[in-house]
Amino acid sequence: MTPLEASTLLWECNVMGAPVYNAESETYIGMFDARDILSCVIAAHKEFEALGGHHHNPGEDTHMVSDVEIHIDDHKTRRDLIAKALQHIKINSKPQSPGAVTVSYLAARNPMTPFMTKDSSLLEVCKVLACRQKHRVPITDSSSGKNSCIGIISQSGLVAFIASKCPPGSLDVKMVDAGLEYKKDVVKISDDASASDAFELLDSRRLSGIAVVDEDGKLIGNTSARDIKNAVMDAGRTNMDMDILSYLARVRQSQLMQNDKYPSCHVHEDATVAHVVNLLAKTGYHRVFVVDDDMKPVGVVSFADIIKFFIEKGGE
Repeated sequence: MTPLEASTLLWECNVMGAPVYNAESETYIGMFDARDILSCVIAAHKEFEALGGHHHNPGEDTHMVSDVEIHIDDHKTRRDLIAKALQHIKINSKPQSPGAVTVSYLAARNPMTPFMTKDSSLLEVCKVLACRQKHRVPITDSSSGKNSCIGIISQSGLVAFIASKCPPGSLDVKMVDAGLEYKKDVVKISDDASASDAFELLDSRRLSGIAVVDEDGKLIGNTSARDIKNAVMDAGRTNMDMDILSYLARVRQSQLMQNDKYPSCHVHEDATVAHVVNLLAKTGYHRVFVVDDDMKPVGVVSFADIIKFFIEKGGE
């Protein structure tokens, strides 16, 4: 299975990640996260920008930037060239060709450690998922003699479960009064920045969402994991050099599925913990931006922050 096929399968099942198993060594390589394919989208764009590849016959691979030369046909539009670069970048080649980006390669970036079992305590699971880069933890069973993955607990699923077990009204406390830390540096990008710059920032920070601000620093939008999916499915048809908001509007519309919504995910500083948790659950985003009275982002609350909050308040 190619990375593009794997990502498409996950998106069809409305999940972002799944374990990758090596049958020969009977070991888990790691967790394939569909967001990791973003680096391939960026590579395809850079292949065009750096003029580091050339067009082959239909069905053949386009080599990576360092391997070949690109030839510009004046009759080809920028959009067509980027589309071809993305189409031929080595994420969908069968059989696997030398230098191809594989599911195993991408999965190895996300080790499946530590392993949890059905007997692990909820606190143990919380401590693992309180880490920002640990979006999900595998639940394994070795009773058959092999370490088999029998389930997965995600950050979003864990937060929803714990919130459902909290006494009514117990989360109706303002973030600052509850001790939920939200003031921190916000990863943001200007609304006039290109889509390629925004996605490169996402990939370098291993994030799914960043804030988009105007010239006054006011929050006017944000990216999400679904935007990464849309960028891949768009296959380079939309010019990634256009500004990020115009690009998102275009690909969101072209890839719009039934019930898909893209609300601005933000709260004010006087928001309650309950409101933040409910907003995360409702939007499916992995973070909520916190803004001041001038709509300028002053902080962010992620699933990891909520889980840390639950751990700290667990004994109270």
